[in-house]
This record gives sequence, C-alpha cells and structure tokens, in this order.
Amino acid sequence: MVSSEELAEAVWSEQRPSSWPKVIQGCVVRLRKILGVRAIETLPLGYRLAVPLDDLDAQRFERAIGRGRALLAADEAERSALVLADALTLWRGPPLTELESWDTARIEAERLGELLHAAEELYVDAALRSGQHQEVLAKAQTLVNEAPLRERRWVLLATAQYQAGREAEALRTIHRLRAVLNRELGLDPSSDIDSLEQAILRQDPSLVAEHALPDPDRDCPYPGLKAYDLDDADTFFGRDADIAACLRKLADTSVLAVVGPSGCGKSSLVRAGVAASLRRDGQRVVVMTPGTHPVAALTATLPTTGPAPALVVDQCEEVFSLCTSVSERDQFLSALNAHQAVAPLVLSFRADRLADISSHPVFARTVEQGLYLLSAMKEDDLRAAIEQPARLASLVVEPGLVDLLVNEVADQPGALPLMSHALGETWQRREGRTLTVAGYNASGGIRGAVAQSAEQVYERIPPEQQPVLRDLLLRLVTPGPEGEPIRSRLPRRLVVTGPDDASMIDLLAGARLVTSDEGVVELAHESLARAWPRLRGWLDDDLEGQQILHHLARTADSWDGLGRLTVSSIAGYGSRARQSGGTARLRR
Repeated sequence: MVSSEELAEAVWSEQRPSSWPKVIQGCVVRLRKILGVRAIETLPLGYRLAVPLDDLDAQRFERAIGRGRALLAADEAERSALVLADALTLWRGPPLTELESWDTARIEAERLGELLHAAEELYVDAALRSGQHQEVLAKAQTLVNEAPLRERRWVLLATAQYQAGREAEALRTIHRLRAVLNRELGLDPSSDIDSLEQAILRQDPSLVAEHALPDPDRDCPYPGLKAYDLDDADTFFGRDADIAACLRKLADTSVLAVVGPSGCGKSSLVRAGVAASLRRDGQRVVVMTPGTHPVAALTATLPTTGPAPALVVDQCEEVFSLCTSVSERDQFLSALNAHQAVAPLVLSFRADRLADISSHPVFARTVEQGLYLLSAMKEDDLRAAIEQPARLASLVVEPGLVDLLVNEVADQPGALPLMSHALGETWQRREGRTLTVAGYNASGGIRGAVAQSAEQVYERIPPEQQPVLRDLLLRLVTPGPEGEPIRSRLPRRLVVTGPDDASMIDLLAGARLVTSDEGVVELAHESLARAWPRLRGWLDDDLEGQQILHHLARTADSWDGLGRLTVSSIAGYGSRARQSGGTARLRR
C-alpha cells in the first residue's frame, strides 16, 4: 500500500501544488483506464497495485533468478542458463529513471541493479558448467570491463579462457586481477583465486565441464495426432511385444487384422511396427487406405510388375464407412482375399466397425484367421514411448512429467494420439532440452491440448475467415450412421476452391491438426472432433445437412470423373436435400 503523500513525493518532491490530492486522484483514474479498472485498489490510507505478479517484469526477473539458482544447485546447469538468459532479456536499460529524485525508487533501482549483476554472473557460471564456454567467453570479458572490482567476474573469465584452451590467457587474467585489486583497493584477492590459479597450473579436470550432450534435434520427436509411419520406425517405441506377436501371426496365416478402438495406436503399429519390420527383412511393402473409392485406391497402390508385395490396408473400416457402392465394396474385399493367397495382408480395423465384416462371410473368415486385439499399453511401454523418442532427439524428460503422463493415459487405450499431441505441445514450451511439467500443464494436458491448439488457431484468424475454417473442417468429418464423427479423406481439389481455403489448410497443417499429403487432405485424427467442443458443436448443429453435403460432394466428384455422363444420382441427392430442409453448405 502506498499513501497519497508518498505518491505526491514521487511526482513533485518537495514542491507539490496545493491541488495535489485531486491531481493524484486524476492520475490514478488515467492509470486505471490503461491497466484496467481493478488494477489499482483504493484503500483507506492509499492505493495498492493489484495486477498479477507475472505482469511486472521486475517480479518475473526476481523469480527467474531464484529458479535459475535452484536449478544450478540441482546440477541442471543447462536449464539454469536458459532460464537466466530469458530473464536477462527483460532488461531494456536502467530501471526507474523517471524517479531518480525519489529515495524509495532510488533504493529499489539499486537493489534491482545488484540483482542484474548477480544474474549476469550466475548465467555465465551456469553456461560454463554446461559446456557452453564459447558462447559466453565474450560475455565474461564484457562483465569484467563493466565492473572490474567484482572478483567473481575475473574468476568466470579465467575459467572460460581455460575451458577454451587458452591456459596462458587464464593465468594472465588472474595476474591482472591482483594488480587491479592492489591498485584500486589495496587488497589481495581471496583464497579462491589462489586455488583457481593452482588448479589451472596442474590442469585440474574439475575445471572442464563434462562433455555436453549433442544439440537437440530441431524437429519434434512426437508426431502429435498423426500416426507413426514406415519411415518413423526408429522413433516408434513401446509396442515391441505387440510387433513380435503380430509378426508371428502373420507368418503363420499370411494375414494380420489389428483391431482396437480409435486412438489405441493401430495405424502406428501396422505402419511403423509391422510394415517397417517386413521392409527391413527385405519384403516389398505398400500401404493404402480405402477412402471413398477403395478399388481405385487399390489399383493405384499395387505395382503392375514383379512379385506381389505385402499389402497394408490401414483404416480398413473406411470400406464400410466411406464407400457407398455395395458392388465396389464387394469387389475390394474379394481382391483382398485374393491378395492374401499370394502375399502377406495386414489390416487395421476400428473395433466399433468390426460387426460390418459379418455381412461378407469369406472376408470375415480371412479376418478371423489373423485377428489381433490391440490392448492399452502397459506402464513400462508408455514410459518407453515417452522417454525413448526424447532420448534419440537429445532431449531430457523431467521425471515428474513421465509419471504424470503415465497416470493420465493408463487404462485409456484411445488416448495415445492425445498424449502424443500433448507431448508435441510440451516440446514447443521446452526449457532448453528439457520437457517440463510446467510446459505440459501450460499446453492443457492430455484432455485439453488438442482443444487448446484448435481453439488458438480459431481465435488467431480474423473473424471474417472463421466461417472458412468451419466449412473446411466440416468437409473433413463425415457423420456416421449414429452421428459419430468419422474422419473423411478428400482430394485437395474438392477442398481448395480458392486462396482462402489453401491458406487455411496450410495454417491447420502447421498446427498439426490436418494433414495435406499427396493431394489428399484429412484431419490428423478423429480425436480432434471429439476433443474440441467447438467442432463437436458445429457437427451437432446440422447432422442431417452434413450427411447430405458429403453424399453430394462424393457423387459430384464421381460424376465429374466420369465425364458427367449421367445426372440421375445428383438429382436424387438434390431431392433428398430439398425434402430434408437441411442447411448443408455447398462450396461449388
């Protein structure tokens, strides 16, 4: 609390005008207009600033010094250096220069200045302990030049010179320190200086920081909502037992059908696990998803020459959820049966669509031979899936973060893409090479990271662009028979009808919410529709209209692909749209 008299002293010193109480009140009113009406509290004896402490750079700076010192004491020198470097960026010149004549402000400015000196020295110390002598050698020399009577700065400079292989320069620095202290203060240096000199002369190994870890990879080691793919096998961990069991079943029956709920890791297992293992063993492997026209997709995937490759059909349930032609569906499933007779066949199915297979007895018997139910990952496997990709990327995972993630994901088989996305968002908020609990909490965690990322994208774009985002996402989600969201894969030509659509896809792809590969656009994972309340609300607003829209879009594309030889199907769907009163929005 600061009294009105103290504020008047700060403004006018000893020569305040007779109207000073009214002027102070007017100043407070203007400040409230800038900072917010509740930013300054009026108390019986004065005023008090009521903004959050994080809004004050001096408070943030002081807390950062305490954290940097604690990290250094805990032998986490690299993280300490990062925290202190960030804290030093808060300084933009001498503090409180407008109030130099006010004793209270002058005392506070001197205190902050001393904290700055301590923070600079602590930063160089932490950097030297983490093997970053080249980065701070010039900084150490500058610190000595700015305050030559601060003995610790000479110690840091001599240590940096020694670590850089300049032993003679380090010894000369110590000799110069003795001369400066004797000339300016008539003092000898402390015993620590003598100890440092002797350590340099005998080349004490303790003066050299332990070998630093290699620089962390610039790319995030977690794929987020996307599945691990064939080329990601080296960073795919936690499913060793499942991969081995799947390969044994495939060897016995020539067919493998991995079944599990959405989000349990089926795609990653069949791609980065099973398919990558087959490829390492010299087997030719091709991967496809059925989409709306599975026969055409299969024809485009299989080679026309050479021996038949191992065929991986990921998200095989799409043949029932997206393909509307019964004859094309039967043709595709018959082709899979035929392929299994000559080469390995690997399928992944969502468990809730498994009953659809029963209407195709021959294909059902094929699936039954290779059925593998994928369960939730065990605790040790989850730890491997979290820690091992980070280790390969030269990152460190804070132990508390691993425990937190394991507790939240355990017994939740559909949470793996959410965990991967949350880890990706934690990586964005990392401290140096360390993934922290604080970064994870800031991301929104397992339950909130996807929704938070999507909502940030939505709020970041101008209001006039938000309907473009809405329409785009609704085209990428197909309502199932019961209204459940099903990810829809669409050719880019059907989605991009103008520059606004193209830039929106780039924005969503950058946030890892959609993928745009090989001319096809799709949601990164169906969990986006479940985890983001706004998108779920859009879907619920007009379920029937959305179903009609997707029917029209697919049929129009087919008609266009056939040279527009018939319009009967389009007429039929148009009639349905008129009768239902749906509000589907057609972009073309």
